[in-house]
Amino acid sequence: MKKIVSLVGRTNVGKSSIFNMLTKSTKAIVSDLEGLTRDRKISQLKDGSNEVDLIDTGGFFSSKKDQFEEQIILQAYEAIFNSDLVIFVVDNKAGITPYDKEIAKILRKSNKNILLAINKIDVKSAEGPDVFQSLGFKEQILVSASHNQNISEIKKRIFEHFPQNLKTERDIFTKICIVGKPNVGKSSTINSFLEEERLIVSDMPGTTVDSIDTEVSYKGKNYLFVDTAGVRKKSKVTQKEEKFSVIKSFDSLQKSDLCLFLLDSKNFLKDQDLTIFNKVLSIGRGTIIVVNKSDLLSREEVKSLSEKIKNQPELKNFPVVFYSAKEKTGIRDLFNQIYRVFENTKTRLSTNKLNSILKKALDRKTIPFKGKFKPKIRYVHKGSSNPHTLIFHGNSLEKIEGSYERFLKNFYLKNLRLDGVHLNLKFISSKNPFK
Repeated sequence: MKKIVSLVGRTNVGKSSIFNMLTKSTKAIVSDLEGLTRDRKISQLKDGSNEVDLIDTGGFFSSKKDQFEEQIILQAYEAIFNSDLVIFVVDNKAGITPYDKEIAKILRKSNKNILLAINKIDVKSAEGPDVFQSLGFKEQILVSASHNQNISEIKKRIFEHFPQNLKTERDIFTKICIVGKPNVGKSSTINSFLEEERLIVSDMPGTTVDSIDTEVSYKGKNYLFVDTAGVRKKSKVTQKEEKFSVIKSFDSLQKSDLCLFLLDSKNFLKDQDLTIFNKVLSIGRGTIIVVNKSDLLSREEVKSLSEKIKNQPELKNFPVVFYSAKEKTGIRDLFNQIYRVFENTKTRLSTNKLNSILKKALDRKTIPFKGKFKPKIRYVHKGSSNPHTLIFHGNSLEKIEGSYERFLKNFYLKNLRLDGVHLNLKFISSKNPFK
């Protein structure tokens, strides 16, 4: 079993910066604002054939009021309890604070292996780093995350604690990104799979401020779910940290195989939902629409919401699952759809089949003239996957009208029967299509 290493400390001492430097990523948002890390972030740290799980925790205590502080502290306690090594991060610039002393007491009582990382040593302080010896931890290291100083030494120290910890490979079947407005139940959905409160959940919108990876095993397969920050209306996003959270949400989707697009059954299909979904469409990953909080719906309401989805042209090709994270109903249906849509994204589309469908489409509806020009499609073949891209060759194809392009797309979607997939059409004109 892989060993677990956790970064703990009060807010704004540089835990997320050290986490990013060690993992060579930007998984954790870094800012001068306190309290941006709320949920635990987990990443694999490797050294040859050796591997550990590295956890970045939310900061203990804060100088400002945070309605999530109690939950953040509980998660930090849980991380300490489950860790094989704790890296206690302190701030050389600020010196020892009462909060540092309180955390030190907690760590001494935990009987865990502790490595004291004194961060921001590039900044001179009145007391200097020696003052931290009073915390009572023998193993110490001086670092500067902002200048990448001694970060490699932290990694070396970690693996000195676990020299024989051989990694165990776990195949990930698919990576799934969960997107939606704030407070639609993205974190609750992942917690319902895990049967534990791994991610902080609250009625307050904006609880998740970063993208969180969580591995879930279901019926012998391992799935990697990415919980993202809720996307608010553009006009309401003012702080740069929230703007970065939104960018990271869609960046996470770009790097995933599938998208779970979450809707709130009691705040259903608002303009912001459709704005987010149009962004999902532009990225093009296989998509499942999940209507959360379905335990609050009657059968008639479920039927009514299903009709509303079918009446939205951009939504009608995507499977819909009515789900309740609270009651944990709909899990089987959801994972069945995940499997089905993921397989559809990998389906091979033969050139013969695509051209056979093209002939039927042209027989059904001829391409209209555009002025004195009549576009002519000669043949089609498949380009990329997820999204599936169909490339059409012929004459004057740049003059095909949008209405005919939509007809072609819908005709292919209907005949290919690939629920949940996005389909892009690309038209290439040439006098000789074989050049």
